[in-house]
Amino acid sequence: MKNQYVNTLQEGDIVNDVFVATRNDLRTKQDGGKFLGMVFKDRTGEVGGIMWNNAVQTSKRFEVGDVVSVRGRVSVYQGRNQVVVDQVVPLREGEYDTEDLVFTPEDTREHLDGFREILDTIEEPHIRQLVDKFMADADFVSRFTHAAAAKKWHHEHRGGLVRHCYEMARIAQTMCELYPALDRDVLLAGILLHDLGKLSEMTHDLHVDYTTEGKLIGHLQIGADMAIEKMNTIEGFPEKIRVQLLHLILSHHGELQFGSPVVPKTLEAIVLHHIDNLDAQAAAISRIVEETRERGQKWSDYLPLIERVIWTKDD
Repeated sequence: MKNQYVNTLQEGDIVNDVFVATRNDLRTKQDGGKFLGMVFKDRTGEVGGIMWNNAVQTSKRFEVGDVVSVRGRVSVYQGRNQVVVDQVVPLREGEYDTEDLVFTPEDTREHLDGFREILDTIEEPHIRQLVDKFMADADFVSRFTHAAAAKKWHHEHRGGLVRHCYEMARIAQTMCELYPALDRDVLLAGILLHDLGKLSEMTHDLHVDYTTEGKLIGHLQIGADMAIEKMNTIEGFPEKIRVQLLHLILSHHGELQFGSPVVPKTLEAIVLHHIDNLDAQAAAISRIVEETRERGQKWSDYLPLIERVIWTKDD
């Protein structure tokens, strides 16, 4: 049974517990020797680790994604906890409890049910068939509800993808009220389809990481292929709807430099891109504010991805 969690570690604590290894980085010291940089996680967060001795041998004993037993002592480096590691031992399945290691929100079922309820309002018969083919597939739904929406930045936990889609759908409902020219059915279907490829782009078990397919192809193309496969099973699926939905998938990153092979060129595609980005950024910044407050700080560390620091608004 796990007794020590990342969010409870304090300077000086002796660590002797189980974590998931999410980094194994052998580096060179100034004297030419090697040291090992590591990151360990459990369901409460991540903590860095460093090993000065036996680095080469230890790095060969485990891989990223392995569950490991860690022994060491907590120190503070640049204002953050860090485990100075004495020993890392990989564990076998059955020697740990997954629920101790992976954060799973209690409201994932509520997010799924809420998203289904919104999708059930789609009226266009071909789009409705397409959505139903996904949502009636038990294997797909299981993978969808267990998937993270991203590796690090937003909704980066089990159940994160369905929460992201549910939040996007709620925003989309308001947008459709404000802008009646929007094709509501196309937009809602696009929310379900836009990140389908992430089910295969990343692993969604103990450690979220990119698969070989994800690195080589990416989730936009993978998702488009998944959508095409389902569309081809629906007799008479309209070409006009097909190209619109595929355009939503392929353009939702918004800009060529962000990975979209095309930029959004329909009203629905532009709105999808912006609500996707809005929900992702709001979720990420909310997490950063919470983590910054937990460290007793008023301002976050510098965030290279968005090139700024974030204020918690605390006195």
